[in-house]
Amino acid sequence: MGVTTFVGPDPSPGFKQQVAGAIEIPLTDTFSGEITGSSPGKPIGAPRYKGSVQDVWLSIGASGKDDTNTLSIEVDVMINGTSCLTTAPKIAHVSGEASTNKTTRDAGDTGITQAVLDGDNNTYEVGDSFTVDWTLTRTASPTTEMANAALVVELKPD
Repeated sequence: MGVTTFVGPDPSPGFKQQVAGAIEIPLTDTFSGEITGSSPGKPIGAPRYKGSVQDVWLSIGASGKDDTNTLSIEVDVMINGTSCLTTAPKIAHVSGEASTNKTTRDAGDTGITQAVLDGDNNTYEVGDSFTVDWTLTRTASPTTEMANAALVVELKPD
């Protein structure tokens, strides 16, 4: 049995987005437990509809603690090997702060860099390959490791 594609007419101009929004879930990736190294090239899935990346955000359960050395995590998102971002979301420990949960969805938080989409490279086709590069930056063993990170790639079908 083959795949049937509905070609219209659509009941409303936003019909395909409404249907796809209900069934096209965001692509996600997680890091469970302590994060002690980078992880490049992790596959996170392929879309079922063509469209564009609408947002990319990162949350972390424990931001880690190292008041003397750099400690941060960032994630780049690739579509068929090309980044769809001009700025990757990043969470960094801020000296003097306790390890806590943080998200790049909250621009007012400290140590946060929000993702900036690359408008020339954020579109995708059915079946394109999405991968992510997790980059942990640290120069020594921190007092508290970063832990339990989650990435969300929000998709908007055409």
